[in-house]
Amino acid sequence: MIGRLVGHTQVETPARYAHLAKDSVHDSATPVADSIAADIFAD
Repeated sequence: MIGRLVGHTQVETPARYAHLAKDSVHDSATPVADSIAADIFAD
């Protein structure tokens, strides 16, 4: 879907760059997960 939005015609093209986003997704998800865990386990 993202490839189509940016004009790629072949699915292989955006797949080449997908690995670059893994760290940023993890870095963004960690504080969210920590916040949720803090709410769940709050006294």
